[in-house]
Amino acid sequence: SNTVNFNVGGEKYQVSRSLLEMHDDTMLTRSASDQWQKEPESEIFIERDGALFRFVLKYLRDGKVFLPLTVAKNDLINELDYYGV
Repeated sequence: SNTVNFNVGGEKYQVSRSLLEMHDDTMLTRSASDQWQKEPESEIFIERDGALFRFVLKYLRDGKVFLPLTVAKNDLINELDYYGV
């Protein structure tokens, strides 16, 4: 499959393998690798804030992210640290 299915705190995301491969040293890529994921179509559950995960993905795609006023910068920094970004 060309995508990986993540369930982050109950919110579902499909992420392209090509995006993950551009960031091969992150926890996300390691968790999606074939050795970690026996069934490629299965969902990878991560017990984190699902709403913040979209900003993690934006950062991976663009190298920057603009946060709405309702999201604290430190919250995103904590998530980026957790994912090894």
